[in-house]
Amino acid sequence: MKSIIYSLNCPITKNPVYIGKSEKGISRPFEHINEKSHSFRVNEWVQLLKKEGHSPIIVILEQDVESYLLSAKEIFWINYYISKGFLLLNINSVSANTLDLSLQSCINPDYLIDIRNYIRTRRKALKLTQAQLSKKSGVGLRFIREIEQGAKTNFSTDTIYKLLTCIGRTRITLIID
Repeated sequence: MKSIIYSLNCPITKNPVYIGKSEKGISRPFEHINEKSHSFRVNEWVQLLKKEGHSPIIVILEQDVESYLLSAKEIFWINYYISKGFLLLNINSVSANTLDLSLQSCINPDYLIDIRNYIRTRRKALKLTQAQLSKKSGVGLRFIREIEQGAKTNFSTDTIYKLLTCIGRTRITLIID
């Protein structure tokens, strides 16, 4: 079998949600879709998608990868997508039920309620005003007001990620298995 690097993408946003490697070719990504992943978070995400009548999209990022390069290539692609602002299930602090917009937008149209509540609650716990959070995070004051009020419904995950990082979601550890 041929070694590959692949992503599992959200069927609605088309965004990558998980990056994996396989020495077994295409059969490995299908194990995820059949909820036989080694990752609890991937299995949980797939189950949530299936409840809504969806299934992940498999995208082959690289094929015929030399086995000694497989782990390095996987890490490259994980870092590449993280640098583009995607929150992947490869990151320990991301789960299918929490704050990952790319996942929640696939499954639950009310995902903003959780994000709004988390940002407001966390900001208040840190005793920051909206203006202070704006200055500290580099995110506009108007954006913060609108997101907390639920008026903001169209935004990039990169902006939300800046806010979340600023209010304490700074620990990001990659899972390499």
